[in-house]
Amino acid sequence: MLNNKEQQVLNIIQSFQAENGYSPTFSDIADALNLKSKATISYYIKALKEKGYIHIPKGKRKHIEIIDQADNEQHNLLHLPLVGTIAAGLPLEAYEVIETIDLSELLNMPDRYLLKISGNSMQDSGILDSDLVLIQKQHVARNGQIVVALIDEKEATLKEFKMQDNKTVTLIPHNEDLPPMIYPAHRVSIQGVYLGMRLDRSFLL
Repeated sequence: MLNNKEQQVLNIIQSFQAENGYSPTFSDIADALNLKSKATISYYIKALKEKGYIHIPKGKRKHIEIIDQADNEQHNLLHLPLVGTIAAGLPLEAYEVIETIDLSELLNMPDRYLLKISGNSMQDSGILDSDLVLIQKQHVARNGQIVVALIDEKEATLKEFKMQDNKTVTLIPHNEDLPPMIYPAHRVSIQGVYLGMRLDRSFLL
């Protein structure tokens, strides 16, 4: 969001370009604002660039391009891979990336991806069938974390993780109607940890 001065500078650039067919100089903008310092204009120009409202091509210091904000919002969306469907019931086979989902820049962190939930075994934590959940890729987890667990290298499920004596892994559903899933530790590998964010898929359509 622009402050008042930044918006004024942007308006001046747009009006000047519309009237003259080329970009104003810093002196032109300073004159329009009744300012004597071009350094102040440089500060506002830098702010407009950083906020994605203008672009100055390399080697063309006197040329200012106005960025359409509809295009700018699309450009700034984060593309996270939707890698398939994860069982929140019985395990399903793990899948490769099938599409990408756009999210905000707040999620722009390495090794994050989305999974679509199938089933209601995690419903007591508010993770429902067809939700999208945000996962941090990692191969270790603490007891009590909700994890993506890969069973026998072929079936993935989302459950609360509990390790006992490094010998037994219990995958605990958050649904009182379903029993825990217990496996020898060597049969289970951690593929990621749930970051506590879920989205109703219809929100993104």
